[in-house]
Amino acid sequence: MKKSIILFINLFLTVLTYSQNEFVVTAENGLFLRQEPNSNGKKIGKLYFGAEVDIIEKTENSQTITDNGQEIKGNWVKITFQNFPTFISNAEYGYVFDGYLKPKKEIIEDIKSEISKYSEFDNLTLNTDIKPFYLKGDFFGDKKNDVVILLKNFDGETKIGFINKGIKTKTHILGNENDPFKMNNYSWIGIFEKVNAGETLWSNYEDDFVDFKDVPENKKVRLNYNALYMHASESCGGGFVYWKDGKFNWLQQE
Repeated sequence: MKKSIILFINLFLTVLTYSQNEFVVTAENGLFLRQEPNSNGKKIGKLYFGAEVDIIEKTENSQTITDNGQEIKGNWVKITFQNFPTFISNAEYGYVFDGYLKPKKEIIEDIKSEISKYSEFDNLTLNTDIKPFYLKGDFFGDKKNDVVILLKNFDGETKIGFINKGIKTKTHILGNENDPFKMNNYSWIGIFEKVNAGETLWSNYEDDFVDFKDVPENKKVRLNYNALYMHASESCGGGFVYWKDGKFNWLQQE
């Protein structure tokens, strides 16, 4: 009996320690993974915004970084990460500056608090099964930092919630009955990414596959704000989603 109790306590502490080491990348443009624990270390990969990592070692190397006039203090830490569905690095681990990491539990509570402000999300909860489960960026072209969140209803159907932080905050939900793309469930999403402003958006399928070089210029879209890219993890199916002319638009990517 005593051995069973000790085993249970050890298991509990292991689970607790593991959960305390789960962090989320908060650098909006991604976070470099380095071979050595300092800013001069060789870059061996890049973690995307919202990527989840486990800290396995905290070094004594501290640093203060100035980002947009704001001081960010932290230490260099050794991490492991999931290399799927988005490839990050050939390495199994690396070092990052933890000023751009935040405990996953805190992120979840922050997002829950944010969506609780809007009645449109009352019957929806966070879908943390998909990583990342939220993104930040200017998705409406008003130079404001908006939030896009993956949500699910009581039936487990995935919806995409937008909080437009414009002059007057507005919300939009993809996956409801008025979905512009006639979809009621986005559970197929395996890759969920922010597209940088200025990148070319295009469709690679119209009756058949189309190479980028064969796409006419008038069918290429370039925005001075962000868009979304979403795709199934291992199969065909996905596209770019972007806001233009007062509505959401879709460009197919097989």
